[in-house]
Amino acid sequence: MKNLINMIMIAMLSSVIAGCSNEINASLNTEEIKFEKEDKVEAEQNTSAVQEVGKEKKDTVWLEGKSLFQVDATDGKMKYTVYLYAEDERRTILEEDSAKGKKGDSYFTGHYSVYLAEKGSKEAYRQEALNNSAELSFNPSKEQVYTQKMRNKTIISIFQSKGENAVKGQLLAIKDGEVLKINTEKEVVTSSKAKIKNINQKYLQTAQNKNDRWVISTWLFNEETLSMSLHDRIELNKEDHSDIDWMNLWLKEEALYYPFKNLALSVDAIEKAKQGIPLGSPYPIGTNISEIKKSDPNYIKEGFENGSPFVMYPEISYYFERETGNVTAISIPGQRVRTFIDEITAMFGTPLEVREEVLSGKTISTYLADKYSIEFISDFEGNVSEIVLMKTKNHAAQ
Repeated sequence: MKNLINMIMIAMLSSVIAGCSNEINASLNTEEIKFEKEDKVEAEQNTSAVQEVGKEKKDTVWLEGKSLFQVDATDGKMKYTVYLYAEDERRTILEEDSAKGKKGDSYFTGHYSVYLAEKGSKEAYRQEALNNSAELSFNPSKEQVYTQKMRNKTIISIFQSKGENAVKGQLLAIKDGEVLKINTEKEVVTSSKAKIKNINQKYLQTAQNKNDRWVISTWLFNEETLSMSLHDRIELNKEDHSDIDWMNLWLKEEALYYPFKNLALSVDAIEKAKQGIPLGSPYPIGTNISEIKKSDPNYIKEGFENGSPFVMYPEISYYFERETGNVTAISIPGQRVRTFIDEITAMFGTPLEVREEVLSGKTISTYLADKYSIEFISDFEGNVSEIVLMKTKNHAAQ
């Protein structure tokens, strides 16, 4: 079985990317059930109307005609409209192609303020979120202002150019009837060529080219504190063609994100494997692929690999029987556990079998788990690049 990176390279050769949506759901994991229960409770809690005391107000009909940007946002059950308006707004036409945009594009500059109104209200109230900001500049043909739905809140992202191919973001959200800045422990800088990725309405992912090397950062959003912490960061190898392919797809496909560390290996992994339960998915081997696709339709690709049909998500792939549709093998990329084969050996003991693939430089260490086997695939430096749970040949037909 080829590893996940090879599958990505196959995906690039296909012009059809199936099942993608505008907003990304992470591949299936057991946390989603917990999130759904929490979301229902939190969304039912009372949220505040727009705070009016001491705030300048404007007519929403007037703002609709004057604002450069207008977006819808939510806080729990409350629905709002957010306006971005500058009294000193200046418009110029770009005379040549540049980092600002293409020749002929409109380019706006001014001291912009945020106004907040309940959905359908006649009045909007000025917020303090951007009051201390310097001038901001926007090219409406670029995606510099957009929203991300994060469980019970909407994040409003406002980006400004930072260098030739990067943008720096100010992230806002509504809490207690006010628009507030989201606190971040580091600058949120990402490529100007693609939107930031929304993963499972809990994480955001950015990509930045630093010194000709791509750095992928995954951020954890805390709704209660309106803060965002750096959860994971990885630097891609510019000389590794598979990493280059990953980055090209990251920029091209909105529903694709880079696998990040969100799993922890433990000694009970073998015991779970004996039941056909893989890491990172609530679906055991034997589940029908139609059930998985129905639950999460946002897969990247489906096709055949060594005669076996598969469905691939950004951070997990399912192989299944052609006749029945029942899953027989599950593969996850090593980025999700970020470990070395020496640590695997220390945790699980000596593998049943170790074999090397001379051409690829990969080493495959196999552990038995009753009628299943777990393969840990590592590179020449010992980094685990893929973990595969499958039925053993003697039990493949069961």
